[in-house]
Amino acid sequence: MNNNRDISRHEVLAVLERAAAAGLRAGEIAEELGVVKKEQYRLRKLLTDLVAQGDIERIGGGTYTVRNPDSESQAGRQDRRFDRAGAGRPGTVADDAPDPSTTGRITVHPAGYGFVSVDHDGETVYVPAKYRGPAMDGDRVELTTWQGYKGIEGQVVRVLSRGRAKLTGRLRKVGRTIVLEPDDPRIATDYGFVPLVDSAPPGKVDQAAAIEICRYPTEARPELVGRLQRILGDPDDPRTEIEKILICADVPDEFPEAAVAQADSTPDELSSEDFADRIDLRDRLFFTIDPEDARDFDDALCVEEGPDGIARIWVAIADVSHYVHTDDAIDREASVRGVSVYLPDRVVPMLPAPLSSGICSLMPDVDRCAVVARLDIGKDGTVRETRVAAAVIRSRARLDYPGVAAALAGDFRGRRMHYRRHAGALHKLDGLAQKMRARRVERGSLMLEIPEAKVLLDDDDPRLIRDIVRTKSRPKADQVDAGPIEAGNDDVRRAYQLVEEFMIAANEAVGRFFDERDLPVIWRVHAPPEQERVEQLAEIFASYGIDLDVERLATPRGLKDAMEQIADRAEARALSSLILRSLKQAVYDVRPIGHFGLASSHYLHFTSPIRRYPDLLVHRLLKAALHREGHASGGGAAIAIPDQTILAELAQTASAHERRALDAERETVAMFRAYFMRETVGEEFTGRISAVTSFGAFIELDDPFVEGLVKVDEIGGDTFTYDPVAMRLTGRHTGLALSLGDTVLVEVTNVSVPLRRIDFRLLSVGGKAPDDSEPARRRGSRKKARERD
Repeated sequence: MNNNRDISRHEVLAVLERAAAAGLRAGEIAEELGVVKKEQYRLRKLLTDLVAQGDIERIGGGTYTVRNPDSESQAGRQDRRFDRAGAGRPGTVADDAPDPSTTGRITVHPAGYGFVSVDHDGETVYVPAKYRGPAMDGDRVELTTWQGYKGIEGQVVRVLSRGRAKLTGRLRKVGRTIVLEPDDPRIATDYGFVPLVDSAPPGKVDQAAAIEICRYPTEARPELVGRLQRILGDPDDPRTEIEKILICADVPDEFPEAAVAQADSTPDELSSEDFADRIDLRDRLFFTIDPEDARDFDDALCVEEGPDGIARIWVAIADVSHYVHTDDAIDREASVRGVSVYLPDRVVPMLPAPLSSGICSLMPDVDRCAVVARLDIGKDGTVRETRVAAAVIRSRARLDYPGVAAALAGDFRGRRMHYRRHAGALHKLDGLAQKMRARRVERGSLMLEIPEAKVLLDDDDPRLIRDIVRTKSRPKADQVDAGPIEAGNDDVRRAYQLVEEFMIAANEAVGRFFDERDLPVIWRVHAPPEQERVEQLAEIFASYGIDLDVERLATPRGLKDAMEQIADRAEARALSSLILRSLKQAVYDVRPIGHFGLASSHYLHFTSPIRRYPDLLVHRLLKAALHREGHASGGGAAIAIPDQTILAELAQTASAHERRALDAERETVAMFRAYFMRETVGEEFTGRISAVTSFGAFIELDDPFVEGLVKVDEIGGDTFTYDPVAMRLTGRHTGLALSLGDTVLVEVTNVSVPLRRIDFRLLSVGGKAPDDSEPARRRGSRKKARERD
């Protein structure tokens, strides 16, 4: 084994020459050379250097080959060496670059340069500022590429489509004209003040505003012009910042008149006609379990004894499709919204309140239409048999997670006294849920509980932030219906798990219904991670002394084992985030490729039609299928089934709307974090390094739960080298190392609410100051000696 020694370029070239044109992946090269896993990061660094030097090339899919010397003339090779020695130039196409004329979406830096994420293969191309042309941040562009000194560079040829239609900022008066001072420094740097085609009211100067871009820059006319859309108010009010986020994300926050009229005309109670074509389950003891502040209740549970000692669980889901029909006013608006957006100070609902908090909500002591999944579950937690049908139910109680946790612990004091009559059912459900969860873990379902920030606002004045605390939640891409869990409260976490297990089981039961009949539906899919991402993850873990099998790591069980290995380590939180980033995002699709994160072969979203449009679509398709089979369908005869092409378009749109909502939610939390930290400049905090990059280290504070950046060029006057595999910064003179999970002491130096940025100054790492090292002390002693001389 080539353990703990450098691998020479000659060894690598010899292996690749034997492989000829087929090439080898990094893992295969390591196997040929006998390189152990914890040393493979050295091999990857060498491969990167050999690509940059032009000795080998990367031909896609992580495969390396020896560069063909006959593919270019000697003069051409000299030209390429010249480009690597200089800054690169247009016209010299890189052999290992993306297609010389390619497309992608550009991200622009405030300094003017940009990076294009190339369509399809995910490669990143650096675009110098002078070659960016009129492209703005977020635009889809066509570009040509060439080999630069540090990698692939490019020049924008033309803008294919614009990435943003609106801008926010502050109204300013320049002479007699009112203009917009953009919030985005990338726009301000390139174009300065933005003129308006229709002048704003003079009394609104210095107010925050949103404009719609009506003229984009071109090569011939590099200026930006807008039309005033809305005055947002006080720039220092966090609610104004939220308005900006929603506007720029194109999240609708007002319902059109037709949708409001339809909602207002919807009955607020059931009539005799609503009971037709449904089974009557009002005698069953259903109850809902939700967060304390929930306003809409779209699922309820009931447990009863079944035949042969099995437990019969009824999962009732609000039948939104009974009130929202294909292409009516509310349906059109719901399809545009896609999901409800949950922000710290508000909810932007998918459905109007008369439905989401009224007739569709499974409130206690009222009759409600529902679609139910009956789950017959054995004592070992195995789902033995399932049935689905349209029904009418009557919830007996509205329970919450902390209350359920207390009831399971035998605490029925005060307002929780009414939980006592449900204690038997709760214990039965909890026991089954834990067995089902154990079986799900055994099959490889990932239990990634990542920390999330919860913003606590003042009850009387939502402009005031009381605190920002840590919660735990499933990754949003995989989240079912439970939501965030207060960190450190195992009893409440168990109550969330109770609901989660039955929602997952219901989603899988409906998924099997469609799969067994080969019926069209919108699936919730999560593809396995790409091989290259898995290899990179294994190399990063190896640099921390964790030996992982690459092939096994590409399976749910393998990733689960990796998570177990890091559970008790100081850097566990940061490494868990790396695992999450190695995974693809879950999306909606008409192809049942399975759900990697849940280790489920046929999974869909059925349990939240009040807040997710795909669930509403699944309900319609399910009711139509139930009608064809002669089962209670709640009016399934009137439902038309879209063809596969339309379903595919709906799935793609739903995925885009979900990403839009997640981005808005994350940016809102980032804004509140920055807003909360404005008054802490100069104060010191302890935290941990959550991520390391070439330009600095991100620090996650414990209290308050915020994240900021320590810039590498501001650490102790030293210069640092970056190890991308180990994700570590090391001082060349001091030897100071910044690694994932390190405990640090930092000082807040700058906070920008518009940029959502918090800057720190590093005071110590593990109790050691940046300049408190033996090399630094020796240099300081020599300097003092020279001063004495």
